[in-house]
This record gives sequence, C-alpha cells and structure tokens, in this order.
Amino acid sequence: MTESSTAEAKAALRAEIRMARGSRVTSDEESERLSQQLGQYCLDNRVSVAAAYLPMPHEPNIRGFLDWAKSQQIGLLLPVVSGQDLRWVEFDTNTRTGELGFVEADGKLADLKAAEVIFLPALAVDLAGNRLGQGKGFYDRALQQSEKLHKKVKRIAVVFDDEIKVSLAAEPHDKKIDAVVTASKLVWFNR
Repeated sequence: MTESSTAEAKAALRAEIRMARGSRVTSDEESERLSQQLGQYCLDNRVSVAAAYLPMPHEPNIRGFLDWAKSQQIGLLLPVVSGQDLRWVEFDTNTRTGELGFVEADGKLADLKAAEVIFLPALAVDLAGNRLGQGKGFYDRALQQSEKLHKKVKRIAVVFDDEIKVSLAAEPHDKKIDAVVTASKLVWFNR
C-alpha cells in the first residue's frame, strides 16, 4: 500500500466507525463492565498511577473507572491539548473547556513518566497492536514520548468489542500498543 492509499484507507475506516458509534446505544451495564475491566487490571498489577482520558460522546465510557480509581487513591493523569501535543495533569474531578472546544481535565501539571499504565482512546485496534486514532497524531506523539520516558509503561487502548479488527492500515509514525480492553476482554499483543 502506498502512503496516500494507507491514509485514505484509515480516513475511510474512521468515517465508518464514527458513523457506527453515532448510532450506538451503550448500556450502563456495558460501561460498568468496561470500568471493572480497567479497575481489575489496576488491582492485578498494583497500579498506583494510571494515565487515562475523559471520554468524548460516543467513546467507550470509562467515567466509572475514573471515579473508582479516585476512590482507591490511584493517581490519575489525564491529557490536555497544548498546541500539537498533549500535556498531562493530575485529575481531581475538575474540568474546563480546552483549546479544541471540548471538556478536558483541569489540574496540576504532571509528568507522564509517573504512569504505570496508559489507557488511551482508539477507534479501532488490530491483532498486531496497531491503533487507529482520531487522526491528529496527539496520542502517537504522547506514546513516542512515553517510550523515551518509561519503557515498561503498558499502553492499552479502549474500544468496543466490534472495533478489534484482524488488520489495519498503518503508517510509520503510528505507535503500537501493548493491549486492548473492551467491556468483555483484555487482549495482549506479542511484539
């Protein structure tokens, strides 16, 4: 696949998934199961600081996990957009409207290297660990930074079950992830 055809394939899949998400009705039970999966990972791995995100409309809802983590005194680092990059802040439930016009965490600046796991949003993931994001590259740049900061941090994408694909078109700048989690499973990738 050429670079332009790869970009076109990714753009077409993004449009398809966004349309499907727009008509998806997610139950409270599904959101609760997803939050339990994330919480169980943290318990099993004795995570004391996790990086996560505030879910946008139509993304898998992890707000229950965020509330649970705070109740368990697990530190949460959430992203805020700063120009072309993400900065990370300590989340304590405060939010604000960010640079791109959507709700972001508001808190004290933090260093991503403090996180032991990064739960990140995705539109789709394939069985080789390729992640399809929204297309702006924010998380690819953050993942590249995390590789430099802390090699052992686990990078786990959060998607709906039907968004795990056999393969996805990928470009050289796309950063692979270690695992994907849904409301029903956690899948690790051999790399």
